[in-house]
Parts: sequence; C-alpha cells; structure tokens
Amino acid sequence: MSQSGSALDLDTIERAWSTLIDHSQIFNSVQDDVLDTVTEECRRQINAGNYDATASLSTVLEAYLDEYCQADSAFTTDVLHSDELVVDTLDHGETTLARAIFQRLIEHLVDDGQLLYVHNRQQVRSHVAEMTRYFALMRQRLTDDTDYQFTPNLVKMVKLASADRQQPIMGRDEEKASRFRKPIRKINERVRDEDTDPTWELDDAARREWRDLVTETMDTMSRFFDEGLPDEFDSLAAYQARAFRRLYLDAVTDQSETESQSHVVTASTGGGKTEAFLFPTLAYCLTAVKAGISGNKAVLTYPRRDLCDNQFQRAFDYITELNRIEGKLDASFEEAPLTLSLQHGSRNDVTLPCPHCEGTLEVPDGFSETHFQCDRHASHTIRYASVDRGAPADVIVTTQNSLHRRLMDRYGRSAFWNSSYPPKFLVLDEVHIYTDQAGMNVANVVRRFKRAMQEQAHQQSPMLVASSATINNAEEFTRRIFDTASATRINPREDEKDTLSREHFVFVKATDPRDVLIPLGDSVYRPREEWEDVSPTTATNLSCMIQVAFGFFHTMRKERAGDRDGLEVNKDRVLGFVDSIDSVSRLGGYVQEAEENGLFKYRFPDAILGERDNNPDCPRDLFRGATDDQYDETAVCESLPPNPNINPCPVYQDGECWWTMRDRELDLEEMTVAIHRSGNTKLAGSEQSADDDWDQLITTSALEVGFDHSSIIGTFQYRAPRNVPGFLQRKGRGGRDAEDEPITVVVLGSTPTDSYYFHHSNYLSNPRDEHLRIPLDEDNRFIRREHMTAAIIDYFNVSDTVDAERLFRGSNSPGPDIEYLSQSVATNRTDLQAWLSTTFTVDDAEVERVLSKFDEYMNALSEAVAPGLEESTYWEFFSEMLQRDDQEAFEYIDQLFKELEEKR
Repeated sequence: MSQSGSALDLDTIERAWSTLIDHSQIFNSVQDDVLDTVTEECRRQINAGNYDATASLSTVLEAYLDEYCQADSAFTTDVLHSDELVVDTLDHGETTLARAIFQRLIEHLVDDGQLLYVHNRQQVRSHVAEMTRYFALMRQRLTDDTDYQFTPNLVKMVKLASADRQQPIMGRDEEKASRFRKPIRKINERVRDEDTDPTWELDDAARREWRDLVTETMDTMSRFFDEGLPDEFDSLAAYQARAFRRLYLDAVTDQSETESQSHVVTASTGGGKTEAFLFPTLAYCLTAVKAGISGNKAVLTYPRRDLCDNQFQRAFDYITELNRIEGKLDASFEEAPLTLSLQHGSRNDVTLPCPHCEGTLEVPDGFSETHFQCDRHASHTIRYASVDRGAPADVIVTTQNSLHRRLMDRYGRSAFWNSSYPPKFLVLDEVHIYTDQAGMNVANVVRRFKRAMQEQAHQQSPMLVASSATINNAEEFTRRIFDTASATRINPREDEKDTLSREHFVFVKATDPRDVLIPLGDSVYRPREEWEDVSPTTATNLSCMIQVAFGFFHTMRKERAGDRDGLEVNKDRVLGFVDSIDSVSRLGGYVQEAEENGLFKYRFPDAILGERDNNPDCPRDLFRGATDDQYDETAVCESLPPNPNINPCPVYQDGECWWTMRDRELDLEEMTVAIHRSGNTKLAGSEQSADDDWDQLITTSALEVGFDHSSIIGTFQYRAPRNVPGFLQRKGRGGRDAEDEPITVVVLGSTPTDSYYFHHSNYLSNPRDEHLRIPLDEDNRFIRREHMTAAIIDYFNVSDTVDAERLFRGSNSPGPDIEYLSQSVATNRTDLQAWLSTTFTVDDAEVERVLSKFDEYMNALSEAVAPGLEESTYWEFFSEMLQRDDQEAFEYIDQLFKELEEKR
C-alpha cells in the first residue's frame, strides 16, 4: 500500500467517510472489527484484575491497517479505489486516507456511545467495559447522608466475555438461502414418481387422487409463501427448506418399511425453528383435510403456558392466511380448511389480532363460548380458532401437562380419538427443557400417546418432531425421549450460517454475606472503636443483585427507534431471571423500592450536568473553572472520564460516578420494574397489571423460551443457572434483531455451584458440546409406574369396549363411577396387561405390580370416609358434596374434621 501522501482537507475526509458508509457491508465489517479489537483488549485487562481497562488507539489502528489495508481487500478495492475516491487515493496515498477514515470511525463510535475516549484521547474503552467497571466497584448505597466510603463493597471480582452471534443465512439475495419454490418443486418431483407410494391414511382416504391433493397443497403453500408472510420473510433458510421437504414427504409417503424414527430441528435462538416444523405440519394438515380425513392431525406441545400462548398466536397467524387463500376466512369450525385449538388451564385469557380490522380477538366471558370475537366489531367472529378442550381441531396447541390429562379424560377422547384416524404429528418444542424429572415424565407421556395412536390405527406412521436451540446430543436425546430406533437431525450447516454481530457477558462474583456497621454523623471522623452513631446493615448476595439490577439498566447502552438504519423499535429494556418464585417478588420489590428512593441518582456525574445536585459525593470544588470542550458552557470537570493522571476524581475512581449517564436522558429516568409469575405480569410490589409498561421485567423460567420482545437488549441471571442449555435460552431473549449487540449479566453468589460457574464462566459464554448434553433417565422405574397407572385410564379412553363417558361422569350421581371402573378393570385385565407391557416394554411382574396397586386403590375408595361418623364410601361422599352448595359442603367437611380430631 502506498505510504506517501499530503495532509487531507475536511472535504476529502468527509468524502472518504461517506464512501465507506455507502458500502454498508464493508462499513459494518470495519466497525465491528474495531469494536471487537477494543473490547478484546479491555476484556483481557479486566479479567487480569485491571478494571480501568483501556485500548491504545495506536494498537487498534495497527490491527485495522493489517486487516483492511491490503491490496486484495474489499476495503482497498471497493472503497479506496472506488470512483469516488480513486483520485484522492492517488493524490494522498492509501495509508493517509485509511488513517483519516479510521479517526472518523473512532469519532463516530464515541458519538454513538459504543466507545469512550479516556486519558488524553489516545486511549478508548468500550461501553460494556465501562459498565463492567461500575459493577466491579459496586457498593451498597442506602441513603444520601451515608458516606459511601463506609458502605460495604458487594462485588469480589468481575469477568468480561464476548462471543459471535450466528444465525442461519436468509434473504432473497443470499446464495446460501433457499427460494420458496425450491422445496415445493422437489416435493412435486418426488410425488410424481410412480415408485412413490402414499402413506396409509392418504391411501385409505384418497386412493389414487392423493398425488393431485399434494399438488393442490403445494399450490396453496406457494401462494402462502408469496402472500401470507411478512415482507422481510422473503426466503427460507437452507435448513428450513430441507425441513419442509423432508418432514412433509415423510408425512405423506409410505414409511412402513422404514425403522421407527423421529426428527429433531436445531438452530440458534431466533433462527426460525418454529417455521421449520410448522410449515410442513400445516401443509400435511391441508392435504389430509382435502383427502377428507377428519379429526386432529397435529399436536404441538410446549413446556410453558406463556410459550404455548405465544406459539398459538403464531400458528393462528399462519392458519389465518392459509384459510384466507382458500377463501374460507369466515367459515365455521366444521367447514374451515384448517382449525386450531388451545388447551391449557388459563386458555381463555389469550388474545389474537383480528384479521378483519385493528381490533383484538378475545374469548367471551366464561366458557359458554369457546370461539374468538373482536372487541371492536362483534360481527368479526373467528370460529376456526377455539379454546374448547374437546374440539378435534386440525392443530392442537397444548402443554405436556395438559396432554397428560387429555390422555385420561373425556376432553381428550373427543379431541383425539373420535375420528377414524389418529393424530399424525406430535411435536415437542424446546425439548432441551426436559431434563431430570420433567424429561422422565414427558418421555412416558409420549409413550402413552404413541400407544393410543397405534391402538386407533396401527398402520399409520406417526411424525415425531422435537426442536431446540441449545442441545448437543440431539439425535440421541430425541431417539430416547420419543422411544424410536433412530432420529434424524435437521439443522443449518456451517456454511449456511453467518456471523451477524457480537454479544457480551459480564460475570459478577458477589462478596460473602456479612453484617456491617456504617458510621453516621461525626462518627465518620473517629476511629472505629469510638463510633457512637451507627447504622447496621447486611451485605448479601441479593444486595449485590439489587444494586447491579438498577445499575445495569441505567448504564447499559440504549437505542431509540431511528438511531440507526432499519431500527424501528427502542432497544432499552432488561429481562431478568431468578430460579425462585419467592425471589422474583422480593428482588422485584427491592429494585423498585431502590428506584423510587432514587439510589441510582447518587451515581450521577453531576459536575458535567450543571446544578442537578443528586450525587452527594461529587467533589465539585476540585474542578471548578475547568473548561468543557463538549458542551458550550463552563463545566466543573472535563468531558472525558476522570483518570488518576490528568483529571483525577476520587469519586469516579471509587465507582460512585457512573460517567455514561452524563448526557443520556434515557439513563436519567426512573425505570419501572415488573415481575412475571403464574402467567401474569404485575408492577413490582403491587397487584396492578403492568401489561407492556415496564423497563425491567423479572421472571422465572416461565419466560425462558418463546418470549420474543423486540425491545429487550439486556438480560440478567441471578445465581447459577440450572443448566447451560437453559441459560443459553435465557440470554437469547435479548437482542433479537440481527444488528443488536445484547448484554447478559450473571450475578453469582457464595454457593459452591456459583463459585464453580464463575471460575468456569466460559461454559456459559462459549460452551463446548459436552456442556450442551441433556441428561435423560426415561426408564426411571418410579416415574414409569406413575404413568403405567395413568395408562390404565388411557386404555379405557381409547378402547371401544368400555363406556368411557360413564367412567368420567358416573351414572346416577356426579363424579366417576368407581364400581364400573372396578368391573371394567376385571373384565379387561388381559388386554390391560398387554397394553401396559407394550407401551412401556416391561415384564409381566412389573405390570402385575401396578395392576395390584390399582386394585388396592379402588378398594380404598370403597371404604367409609370416617367410620363411626360418616359411613359413606369416599366416592359416595365425594358425589354428595358435589351436589351441595359450596359453603354448605365446606362447613360440613370442617365439622367432620373437628369431630375426627376430638375422637382421636
């Protein structure tokens, strides 16, 4: 590269800078690499214990020139030698022009808040490194009349890490992406092959017409891809195209000669896994409906109610568009091309966007109506979506716990087993959550569901699909949880992924809990042994989390819509995770109280802000008369962060001045804290609903998956996560857009597990494959026996030999008919033995043990509730109480308890 050159005028510098910006891909690459160089140098120093970490601009410039100022680099060929700059480059030399662009880039990053000048403007610090510094020096502040030098330090040490964020490549102009037509064309080619046979149910229902139905379905899906998706969804990722082709073809073609198999879809958080399995599922449902196959066809299961609601809404959007394309948007439940049902306990609280207007669809009060009605126009009624637990919708969205109940109750019988054809798809989304007891239970629910499907039509090959963003042993885990001979993984290949941006992690190790005395008044000037006026306090791990929680919000880098090209929403919210419902309320309440008491204001850099007078410790007299070159006013201290050599400030050095808040109104405002638990979002310390009016939301694992709020840019985790895959899901809630750089803060306490994760923080920031393995003990005999007992009821629910409705409702009185149940067990004992042994692959002794225990249970139900006081059997008593007024029943039961106590 040419080294000679003359001085540049301002017009040339501005022209060079504009040319770089016009080459957006090169600009983003240069900007990201410069930021990475600075952050990496700061990270290295911070992790070595130097919390005043900086990067020398000369070092950053050297790395920049080495990377970009090469003869064959795009920066040189497309920017420096572009038509706009080629003359300037010849006149001044490549190096001179490149240096000018570098200096302009640094100024831009400082103005944008991504870098801070420090010392003599020859050093810079990244914003995340500055924030990490605040955390490292965090103290427990209570009131403004307390000398901070006597308040307890809350942090033992901190660590900083950064990692690339990779996403599947998508976009119409991307070579590695897939056009919508590609998988559709391959499906049609495969189906037209005379050697391709239909799956059993299509052969039974449509015979030779099945190929025409597939073609019709692909025509509809083609229109759906063109018309029914958001504008930005202009292509499929390559793995989504493979999933669509593979899952749909396996669903509609004969798989009887193939060993039992399952599928697992894996991709990064936000990488489109839902569409990868949902599009082929909906396409199969359309084909089946066209073939005249009635009843439920797909069961989509989720581990959390919130995620269940979120995915129900997403499925509704897609089904609405497909029904619109089919011309049946206003069709009844029975006549609509595709139907949808939500099944869990609080399902009537869910809302949907009205497809006819800007209104909101709601379920009318109570469960007398189970369809959705618009809150603006009563005539806008959607009947193809329902919350009826017994509705045999084409697609049922539910939780695994609800599916467990549906296998045994009359609603499940109506939803799943009243058709001649059993469900086809069973999907377990976010399968990484099913560890420990949850995984054991789900594995057994799957076995029970598969057995019921086989009982209804043993010829049908079920489609068993799992999905997860954070799982390594995907094939093995999927095979085991579905109990299949093999599992096939569908995921983006390495060359089908792109690095979009970076994400940052700050690990905070709290000090050990301890009691502290803080001197007040004149005692601050006396030796400790002479303190008279003191305030006792306790520094705990939670104290550290409280201070970090509000410090995180007020010092993190925020963006407003329009701050950069393509940014349409604010990036200014924090989502925090705590693995305890009680801790959620306590932490939320304490952080909100801290905000209301204005504790964050004690760290305002007041000297640069004029007469705000919030920081009681700001040493204004040290700097009076200094000149501020950033603001057009006389300032008390410099516009650069204080440092020991040039503009020393003891308050900043002690971490009690948060410099990044100096000119950002977003940081100077009191934040609103909310908590989420039991499916509800409320203002912290209140019973008032928060809706979407919050700045920081604290929750449990309930929002670990499926909570995709576009404004979240920061997440935090209090205490050690339960497992690495779960943590990755949590931090993935922040920074959902491609250009976001989310920050995750992990506050670790004093337990051995917390200490382990701090010293092995790379397991969380850059996990290896072994850290993402999900344990599963699917054959745990204790859990299995519980499900074997439940499977007895499953058998009666599916079998035609027993009046299941009588079992559920009783005959002459409300409640199950226990005498009929006992009789049915005796009559069908041989079939029950076969049912249990094939469902769970256990020996006769295990089956007999479970059946004997079930016999004992039924005998116990026939004994008197309270001998000598109430001779009714348990179920007679239960039925009688159901028929009484609630108040009367409760009073009678309370009186019975008192008499039993007296008798004892």
